[in-house]
Amino acid sequence: MHISGKIGIPVGIVMVIIGGLIAASSFGTWEEAGKVENFMSEPSTEIVLEYVDEDGEGSAGWYLMIQAEYSVDNNGNDTVDDCEGLNITITDSKGNNINSTNMSSTYGNIYCGLDDNMKMAGLDKLHVDINDGWMIVGIVCDTLDNAGMNGYWETSRNENGEEGEVWVQTGENDRCQIGEKYTISSNQEMILFDRDAQAGLELRGVAELCGGLCCAICSLIFLIGAVISGFVMKPAPQMMMPIGTGGGVVGGVAPTVPVDPTATSSSVPGTAVFGAGPTANVDAVESEESSSEDTFSAADSLKEKFLAGAAERVSEDDTPGKE
Repeated sequence: MHISGKIGIPVGIVMVIIGGLIAASSFGTWEEAGKVENFMSEPSTEIVLEYVDEDGEGSAGWYLMIQAEYSVDNNGNDTVDDCEGLNITITDSKGNNINSTNMSSTYGNIYCGLDDNMKMAGLDKLHVDINDGWMIVGIVCDTLDNAGMNGYWETSRNENGEEGEVWVQTGENDRCQIGEKYTISSNQEMILFDRDAQAGLELRGVAELCGGLCCAICSLIFLIGAVISGFVMKPAPQMMMPIGTGGGVVGGVAPTVPVDPTATSSSVPGTAVFGAGPTANVDAVESEESSSEDTFSAADSLKEKFLAGAAERVSEDDTPGKE
């Protein structure tokens, strides 16, 4: 297998597992968001809350709930019976009364009419628990209009004649001030449901699911590429050198062995591995050549002297002797 596959396949598998774990964690986050009791305050006739917007993107606010039943109007006055006689006030840190029952303001709204009460029932069923005996009668600091109480969707056509849904704004969103403390007082026990905290967990779950799936899909593509490259690409060839016994080839096939740079010709008797012996000593060779040349020079000199002497003797022998 090519080196790209040996490295890429384990990395791809690990990334796929990580992406799957991230995606799976989203279900745990949504399960936590479904535990409504974690977002409810203790029942009281007076609750103080501080408006905090940590991400600066606005707030889904708090649901104001009392013990009552939805859509009960026995006297037919278009007001929920349990809201009759209910007195709720909202004051800021300076003691200013910024809201009261059956009135709206830029900080929160109380909904006791039958039509609005039916919308509150839908919110309770979707986000809280419509069967827990607590009824939503108001929303405080919903600066995002998460409840959708300040407008409605209307079907209309644009300039090109295309049909679509358009949001029609009918009211003004809450404008609670960051860091301001608001005191909610009532003549009945009430609780606050932190819808903003719950919505934050829901969005976190969506982000985890999308991020995990994207990571897993990209890692899977990477893994497939690593598998293909690992099996398709050929590994780099290794250097091999033929070697025989006694300079011959055994069985007509020359065996091949990797070249060992530390081997010498004496490692295998009767064989010589070219390039495997020790590096030749150039200085020693040159010294030997110089010594040989000196030896030849001395021999030639002696030869010349011998020949010269022999020539002189021949010359003397050829000269006639005196009688």
